[in-house]
Amino acid sequence: MAAYAALVSVMNIIEQMMSHPRVSTVFDKKQIESIGEKADGLLDLITNSNIDGGSKEASDLESQIASAAHAAEDVIESHIVDQIQAGSSQPSHGCSVLDLQQIIEEMDGIMIKGAELKEKWRAREEQATHGDVDVVEEQQPLTTTRKASPVGLEDDVMHIMHKLTTHQPEQHVISIVGMGGTGKTTLALNVYENSLIKGHFDIRAWATVSQQYSAQEIFSKLLSSIGQSGSGNDLGLKLHQTLSGRRYLIVLDDIWSIEAWDEVRLYFPDIGNRSRIVLTTRLSDVASGCGSSSCITMKPLDEDQSWVLFCRSAFQQEHCPYPQLENVGNEIVRLCRGLPLSIVVIGGFLLKSPRTVAFWEDVAKNVPNSVEKQEILDVLSLSYSHLPPHLKPCFLYMGIFREDSEIRASRIIKLWVAEGFIKPKRAQMLEEIAEGYLNDLVDRNLVLVGRHRSNGKIRSCRLHDLIRDLCLKVSEKGKFFYAKRALDNMSKERRFICHDFIKSEDVHEMSDALMSAQLLRSLVSSTWWKLPVVFKLLRVLTTASDCSAEDIIQNLNLRYLSFQPLYSILTLVRLPSSISFIWNLQTLSINAKLVVAPIEIWSLSQLRHVECKRIYLPHPPPSPNDCVVMGNLQTLIKAVNLRLSEEVCKRIPNTNKLHLIYNDKLEGYDDCLFDHLHNLGSLHKLQSLELVSTSANSSCNADRLKCAFPVSLKKLSLKNCSLDWNDLTIIGSAPQLEALKLDNSVKGQNWSLVNGEFLRLRFLSIIQCDLRCWDADSSHFPVLEKLRLEGLMHLEEIPLDIGEIPTLEIISVVECSESAGICAKKIKEEQESLGNEGLQVQIPSRRLIQMAQLIVSLRKAFGSAGETYYL
Repeated sequence: MAAYAALVSVMNIIEQMMSHPRVSTVFDKKQIESIGEKADGLLDLITNSNIDGGSKEASDLESQIASAAHAAEDVIESHIVDQIQAGSSQPSHGCSVLDLQQIIEEMDGIMIKGAELKEKWRAREEQATHGDVDVVEEQQPLTTTRKASPVGLEDDVMHIMHKLTTHQPEQHVISIVGMGGTGKTTLALNVYENSLIKGHFDIRAWATVSQQYSAQEIFSKLLSSIGQSGSGNDLGLKLHQTLSGRRYLIVLDDIWSIEAWDEVRLYFPDIGNRSRIVLTTRLSDVASGCGSSSCITMKPLDEDQSWVLFCRSAFQQEHCPYPQLENVGNEIVRLCRGLPLSIVVIGGFLLKSPRTVAFWEDVAKNVPNSVEKQEILDVLSLSYSHLPPHLKPCFLYMGIFREDSEIRASRIIKLWVAEGFIKPKRAQMLEEIAEGYLNDLVDRNLVLVGRHRSNGKIRSCRLHDLIRDLCLKVSEKGKFFYAKRALDNMSKERRFICHDFIKSEDVHEMSDALMSAQLLRSLVSSTWWKLPVVFKLLRVLTTASDCSAEDIIQNLNLRYLSFQPLYSILTLVRLPSSISFIWNLQTLSINAKLVVAPIEIWSLSQLRHVECKRIYLPHPPPSPNDCVVMGNLQTLIKAVNLRLSEEVCKRIPNTNKLHLIYNDKLEGYDDCLFDHLHNLGSLHKLQSLELVSTSANSSCNADRLKCAFPVSLKKLSLKNCSLDWNDLTIIGSAPQLEALKLDNSVKGQNWSLVNGEFLRLRFLSIIQCDLRCWDADSSHFPVLEKLRLEGLMHLEEIPLDIGEIPTLEIISVVECSESAGICAKKIKEEQESLGNEGLQVQIPSRRLIQMAQLIVSLRKAFGSAGETYYL
């Protein structure tokens, strides 16, 4: 909803402006307060009056609210930029005062009209709900980690598994055909993840093929799914070499053309070792043209299967617990015509909706009688139209990402915050509120979880392509963002999304079109180009470009900057001192070899996240009057040679994620840097700490880290430090520590644990040390889930009692002593004899180890920032 997003954005701008030392005095205070109050009133009207655009009067009112809020945004931010460029912080009594007064009067008129309509809608609702007393009890909070089992696919799963494991030696292609939303991917995924299939094939690889595909992109996805990476034009050859001599299973999901198959099939070697390929496609001629030996056509679910799937989605159980809803529920299911996607999405919508007969009957009236794509979108649009106002802009914004892309949860959350979609709540960070929004969209089955973090939170997510189509359709209609390839008049566009490669002959046309987009707030591109103009109001910029940092930083209204320069692997980027003029910068992500920041970066009071491959921050000047300048900073990734003095810690008291690198080959190094690490203990909100020393003549040792860790710490990674095993008592006593990675950081051969340590530790990784004797039992790591040992060539044995830890899921032993591997297998055998079938022991082969080493070397050569610009 554009109106909700714009109103929240106005309120956020006012709050940020009033707390900013440079721009807090550039407006008349009474006018600004008046606009804030009226925006809050209109927001209350939207939130509590069911404005959903369903009626013309509601749609007109929403449009007027959005227009007024956008005007307020434009006037305020435009004037702030003018004042910064002019070098003045004195209040202006020019045109902005008149413009603001006009906006105030316009908002007053909308408030009056809104109050009249609100009363009219209230009377209408009272009449509609009169006598409706069958309200079911309040729903309980939902979990976002549930995993629904397939319904109606059991026979197909068994059929495909039989085809995949048959003894016929030649390569076979099995196709799964059906329209979007029929469960093709779900069927393929259930087979792909089956434990029998995992054990039958030496290697499995998966790639989702979009309509706008390239063979290199398909090869890259397949390699990535098996833990490899690469660049250049030889990815197909690399894939062929990887697959050669091994029995493999390839899944090509959602392939759209025979041409796509022809471009990749020759790289799948057929040497008579029972390798198999599974294709999913919407087109029958593609299945037949790909030489499929077996083809499964997806069929609609029958009534019983549809009802079971609906109940799982709407009630999270196998049946309907509310008899009064069964008849209308069955009618809704019948109208979905057995289409799993429609059933799951409508069920997810009803899961979070009022459980009244009247409401469900209203839903049933809007379910279409056909399953054509447009009508499926009509079904899906029900979920959008009934979203709470605060979720609508967040959901639509998911459409800016490329088709079939994996979306990092942290990235979409930062973008929502930068766009101003998140309304602040007391005692909660904006990112925490946004994370709750994402969980809510997952619960409604509008967003799919890709991967989870070790703590159960969402690491990545994705959109079904039909859901993305819905985002694009609604956004185009409501002018939420502009994603067309054809460049029309862009003078009124506020967000422009471009993922297409720009041909050289189109660059001039693109530049002309963008030069007219003076109201542009967001420019999201995943292709290389040169920005043609400075945008006065631009908030979000994510691009790869040969522009200089000086050019980009002329966009003084930026909040989110994700930038990759040309030849990023070799490029050193020096940020100019004018970065201090970007008054509201929140996220800075530059993918370059090294970013050197000026001392003025410490004046960016709104900065929340700094995520670079490496960034050097000079020591700040003393802050006057004990003022906390960067109190919003939460993330500081890959800070090089940062002198963690009391002054620095005083400026970043709320940092919760900190990655430090000490390297004597880079700027700002001296041996005394390590002596300040004890100040880490003053960062009372720090949860994740990574400390890397690559200095040849000095290291981070126990004395320098003594009592350095705050009680809030949950994740710790140390590389190339010089601790003794006895020093781990300091780490083990950290009360919240959940993950510990020690990479070439502990010296000595004997480790004897003490009771009361590592009570919350769930992940332990020990890499490259000379540990020989390890004395521990299940009481020392009572909740450990994953144990990874790598390069421990002298380890005599893994303590057998480790296997008795009830939560332990995986023991991974990589390039360790032979006795360590034998111990790991013995632990597994002992646990299996006791009935514990869930413990996995992973001992990779030499070939897999070599592949992993190749990946590590590639990462060292072509490493990326914490989050790249790609969408």
